[in-house]
Amino acid sequence: MSVLLLTGCATSPAASQADRLKAGLVRVETQCGAKPGTLKLNSDNLVAVMPASDAKYETIECVFRELKKPEFADHIKLGFVGNEAYAAEEQK
Repeated sequence: MSVLLLTGCATSPAASQADRLKAGLVRVETQCGAKPGTLKLNSDNLVAVMPASDAKYETIECVFRELKKPEFADHIKLGFVGNEAYAAEEQK
């Protein structure tokens, strides 16, 4: 009697979901003309949007329009962080 044991290196569903999200975020950056790294996926599979200070309004508008689509809908919590970095520039 022979026993054949096959094992594989299957990724977990959570890992494959994160990979799909990362690929989608790269696609959105490219499609909208955003600089690489504008969109980041954190450890909780939430998307952080960190546009460059010189990013065009139209670019960020495109990014948010794309992020409203169903593939990202459960991974977006909208809030603005870091606005204080620009307050010093405005006072000059």
